[in-house]
Amino acid sequence: MMKAVGIGAALVMMAGCTPTSYLVPEVSERNAGDVAGCKDLGRVRGIPGVYGALREIGLKDARRAAKVKAKEVGGNVVVFDPVAEGETVYELSAQVYAC
Repeated sequence: MMKAVGIGAALVMMAGCTPTSYLVPEVSERNAGDVAGCKDLGRVRGIPGVYGALREIGLKDARRAAKVKAKEVGGNVVVFDPVAEGETVYELSAQVYAC
């Protein structure tokens, strides 16, 4: 019992230490149908740093990392590959566009 409480407390503390801003205002997320007239610049990826109970934090960080890379290659729009609900994601990929 004590060990489970210690792990739960550690997860809460780790979640409190994560960045609160995952925004990259220069890069927006869109659907594939929204980028028909845009220039395709290739693919980028983000890798979550945490999994399991902190899955959502890991996915947010992976999205932010992919958007930063998209900005670095001159893109302003990303279309992320779909992720199945509850699936463990080890890499989050996106197509980059300049619109």
